Amino acid sequence: MTPRDHYRRPANPAEALAQQLAERAVDLVVGALDVNELASRVDVNAIIDRIDVNSVLRKLDLNTLVGQLDLNALVGQLDLNALVSQLDVNELAQRIDVASLVEKADLGAIIAESSGGVVRETVDAVRCQTARLDQVIDHWVDLLLRRKRPASPALLTARGEP
Repeated sequence: MTPRDHYRRPANPAEALAQQLAERAVDLVVGALDVNELASRVDVNAIIDRIDVNSVLRKLDLNTLVGQLDLNALVGQLDLNALVSQLDVNELAQRIDVASLVEKADLGAIIAESSGGVVRETVDAVRCQTARLDQVIDHWVDLLLRRKRPASPALLTARGEP
């Protein structure tokens, strides 16, 4: 079925002949056309000027369109050094609301946490020193009272004794 088959065929033989002649003439003209030559004569800018771009954009589903993009490929083509070199770091720093950051940060907890570690280490050191002092005092008392001290467990196991 050709595009022309949807036209009504005339019942009159003269009309039918005229219709056949017109179809044949159209076929000859279309066959003789150089499509490239015809396209080169089209003013594409004039056609584009007639397009309502906003109307076309309203009809697009941008979520679907963006969903089909390969963002990794796009980001891979970016020159990040060029982007970063265009940043004004001073301007960015001026935009930072330091007061708000300090307000949101729980400085008391941060100080307590960081100083808590120092306090724990200090307490551990004092405990170790106190234990060592206790051992030294114990040793001197044993010497004054002339007590015999047993060998340390490490020495006993080194000699093979249980």
